[in-house]
Amino acid sequence: MKLLTKAHVSQRRLIEILRVIENSSAPIGARAISDCLCSRGYDLGERAVRYNLKILDELGFTKKKGYSGRVLTPLGLRELDDALVDDRIGFVNTRIEEYMFKTSFDPKSCRGDVIANTSIIDKSNAEEVFEILQNAFVAGYTISRRVLILEEEECISNLEIPRGAIGIATLCSITLDGMLMKRGIPVLTSFAGLAEVMEKQTARFTDLIAYAGSSLDPIKVFMGRKVTRVADAIFKGSGTVLANVREVPVAAAAPVRALLDETQNAGLGGLIRIGEPSEPILGCPVGSGKIGIAFYAGVNGVVAAEEMGIEIKTAPISILIDYAKTHELR
Repeated sequence: MKLLTKAHVSQRRLIEILRVIENSSAPIGARAISDCLCSRGYDLGERAVRYNLKILDELGFTKKKGYSGRVLTPLGLRELDDALVDDRIGFVNTRIEEYMFKTSFDPKSCRGDVIANTSIIDKSNAEEVFEILQNAFVAGYTISRRVLILEEEECISNLEIPRGAIGIATLCSITLDGMLMKRGIPVLTSFAGLAEVMEKQTARFTDLIAYAGSSLDPIKVFMGRKVTRVADAIFKGSGTVLANVREVPVAAAAPVRALLDETQNAGLGGLIRIGEPSEPILGCPVGSGKIGIAFYAGVNGVVAAEEMGIEIKTAPISILIDYAKTHELR
């Protein structure tokens, strides 16, 4: 049921009223709702609020609770959740574009800021996790051997490491997108997916989620589903790993290849394949006039460690770090 099918009021206004009711710890009346809306920049008087509440009651989204005011019904909660999802669509791409813009890494000088994923682990598991990360890099399923270790109670950006734990910042493949952007090459991070590995060769994508249509980070979605077999790919040669696909214009093929050569010389790996013009890459669709580039996700190492029973809290694409402060795991 859509809000715009009833009465000539804006959907946004009704959604804001639903939000005010949801955030109230008790049934809330029209006057209090009006005051809350005014504080949010909505000039809606008590009479207008009463009119909108009548509409919401008719839709079944709210109901009176005696003389105290309104509460949300289960239908109203569901409608609000749907509206919030609509608000979040495109948020992931926007956040990626912001990080891309802030990236300043120069592969020739190996200086500047890179995008990183962050993982928090118990100190007692550190050596085992480091060993798995090393194996993941040697197998080729991560972006870089370099990490930034964050000690307990250390703060960076909005991340604070709890007592008894350490943080590990691993390089994110979106750093590549930032470098392409800084070279004036239009780039679209289009899909994230599960890539099947057979006898140490990446064969095809078995599942894909588009960034543009997702309200959540697709990589985080796959991690949450626990459908990867990264450890098998690392130690047995066959499994499923996380990967991203980005698209660039066909006309940019030469400068893209030149930049990828520079990144490899700088110690950044993870490249799976560069596709042919307008052709799918590993089964992933590519737009007309575009070339697809598939890269392994930077979180594959910590995902493998989690698969092996180590408790890890990981946030992909979470901070910018100075590359000079990272060091190689040996």
